[in-house]
Amino acid sequence: MKKLFLVLLLVATVISCKKDDDGGNNNCPKPASISAIQINSTSIFFEWDATNGTAWQFEYGPTGFQLGNGTVVSTSQVNYLINGLTPSTAYTIYLRNNCGSGGFSEYRTFDFITSEPAVSCNAPTNLQQTQIGSTFIDITWVENNETAWQVEYGSVGHPVGSGTTEDTSQSNYRIDNLTPSTTYEIYVRANCGSDGYSTYTPALVITTNN
Repeated sequence: MKKLFLVLLLVATVISCKKDDDGGNNNCPKPASISAIQINSTSIFFEWDATNGTAWQFEYGPTGFQLGNGTVVSTSQVNYLINGLTPSTAYTIYLRNNCGSGGFSEYRTFDFITSEPAVSCNAPTNLQQTQIGSTFIDITWVENNETAWQVEYGSVGHPVGSGTTEDTSQSNYRIDNLTPSTTYEIYVRANCGSDGYSTYTPALVITTNN
């Protein structure tokens, strides 16, 4: 009878331990906190409280992703830079302590949103005509701190990028050799060299004189 009692007590202890484990790992406490140091359009530099551990593992992905489908990183640092993110996108980081033979802790989560991409090439604004002839159109625009531009023109409704293009370093420009009594659609964008081109201005639609 005594042996039976000891067996039942052992079984009860094992079951109790399993139930405790279901709620987390008491031998490996989770990180106390996570905070962002800097967030931009394609990266986050973040840190966490290292009081409860010496090694960590985190997984990240767009908010709503399933654990196991994200990007996993193991580190002994107390801060980390994640690169290659998508601008204006919500992400979630799952961080946990790696306690070696003690297993992993529960996750601590952190949500953030990347910023919009920085503008590196300012688009011209306020595109307008200043004079119209039968074979020319004079146009002007606001420079917005840029120094070179590309003028594009063509028939009304032409796909942007398929018209005639001319480069200039002046914000007052004459489009010449046009056809009389013809309607043209004109766009201008800044040429920022190694930073590429800006977005186009809204279309300026003008008809040459007879």
